[in-house]
Amino acid sequence: MLVADALGIKKARVNVKTHSVQWGRFGATTSIGAVVAYGAAAFAPLPDEVGRLLAFAFGPLLTLSFVGWYRFLAVRRDGPLLQSACLCGIIAGVLVTSMLVIQVGNNMIREEAIAPAASAEVELAARTAWQAVNRVQFLLDVVWDFFICMAMVLLGASFLRHPLFGKILGGTGMVVGFLLLVFNLASFPYPPAEAGSIDLGPLAALWVLVAAIRLLAVSGRIEGAKAVPEG
Repeated sequence: MLVADALGIKKARVNVKTHSVQWGRFGATTSIGAVVAYGAAAFAPLPDEVGRLLAFAFGPLLTLSFVGWYRFLAVRRDGPLLQSACLCGIIAGVLVTSMLVIQVGNNMIREEAIAPAASAEVELAARTAWQAVNRVQFLLDVVWDFFICMAMVLLGASFLRHPLFGKILGGTGMVVGFLLLVFNLASFPYPPAEAGSIDLGPLAALWVLVAAIRLLAVSGRIEGAKAVPEG
């Protein structure tokens, strides 16, 4: 009976760690999907409907990615640092979705209002009204940046002692997240890109891609060993 119990406990632990690898793959895949969706929506010459779909998919993919990262990393070391990182990341995903929906919707309404303008004065009034309303999405952009910066700093700190990521990748995420936060505070109430400042968003996206690809590259080896490496 004792042997059977011991084997049962061992099997349960293996299942938990195997599931964590599956969650890790999910987190890495949705991270890559979020970066690709946003990049394609922002820079690729796509039909408006496809561009909107990709833009609106960015936030949900980001939110789901942090769920996956948490379920993978928590098996080895859970705590306030990791939980706070993933909570900030989930909130950031909700905020950026709200921001993008408002941004795209405002732009569409602007075109509808300006196109049939009866005179230059009416067109100017429509543009002025749009600019006032558009400040809402500027401020939401700053709020989302605050949360994603905090998520990067805290997630990078969680990487520091993890054998798959280590001090270089973890430290890089902390530095990029901190600098992104500094530039956002310096350019407030506008996002850095709108204020003519340095936009570290592409560098942050690159860091996410490196971390996700690193996890996907070693996930098969981890699953084969039936364990997440211990530090």
